[in-house]
Amino acid sequence: MNDRTQTLLQDSDAFDSGAAVDRVAQRAHDAIDSVAAKAKPAVERVHSAASQAADALHAKADTLGELEGQWLDSARAHIREQPLTSMAIGLLAGVLLSRLAR
Repeated sequence: MNDRTQTLLQDSDAFDSGAAVDRVAQRAHDAIDSVAAKAKPAVERVHSAASQAADALHAKADTLGELEGQWLDSARAHIREQPLTSMAIGLLAGVLLSRLAR
């Protein structure tokens, strides 16, 4: 085989391999598009569920904040009404905690 024939064969092989690479790349691109199209609804469902969970947590946090305020008001009222009893309870709690901490 002469040099010119060999060069033509190499060019032909390069052309065929380039076309094969293009076909493989196109198939990969199509596969990625297909997977993305199928994944989009699942991602949207997860986003929706996370959003609903966040809203529910915010509502619970607001409710707990209101309860905290009610408990503090109740404790303040009890301490004002019975200061000696409140001091005795606080002293007893302090003694118990100090014994438990030893």
